[in-house]
Amino acid sequence: MKNVMIREVEERDLPALKSLIAEAFGEGWNLERYGQNSELTQALLSTYLSIFLEPSTFGRVAELDGEVVGVTLCSVKGETEKFRQFQSGTMPNALTLLTADDSERADIVEHISTSFQTISQLVESKIAAYDGSLELLVVSAKAQGLKIGKTLWNEATAYFKSAGAKSVYLIADSKCNVGFYDYNGFVKTDTKEAVYSYTTGQKKNNVFLYEYQF
Repeated sequence: MKNVMIREVEERDLPALKSLIAEAFGEGWNLERYGQNSELTQALLSTYLSIFLEPSTFGRVAELDGEVVGVTLCSVKGETEKFRQFQSGTMPNALTLLTADDSERADIVEHISTSFQTISQLVESKIAAYDGSLELLVVSAKAQGLKIGKTLWNEATAYFKSAGAKSVYLIADSKCNVGFYDYNGFVKTDTKEAVYSYTTGQKKNNVFLYEYQF
């Protein structure tokens, strides 16, 4: 029998959260470019995880038989960020990124700058209308079919309501399981195409703005 437990995100979960991000977004984020277990890939995963953790005011992980297989992170305006203390070891990651070779560094800059520009275009004129954001919701493929994603979303929903949020937004892309958000009442309000000009070739990805009204 599968034993699923939901609990608050803890610092000891960071390696598992990086693995979840790599599984969910690795292809879309060009991580295969750097090798699955390389020091550079780990530095990038730490950097990407910090982007989700930094603003978050709520976080839950799902454990399946003791293994972290899912996570949700949320933020609500006016609430206290809870996970900034997890980001104390950023200097080694920065040094690793700086010592990448020229083509690797160019691709990293291209991915981050294009992603941020695309997201900014989606939300810059609309973000003031939202009370918060679903920063991240990921479930490992090994745990899909157990309704863990729905359970984590229910946890997030309860938090948003308790914090008085009336509307929240979510950024997703075409590499995500966006059908989950469609099924659970999110409304897609805008789409932008991100075009990444990597040294290894061009990649395109649709980036979506979803909203949820309580």
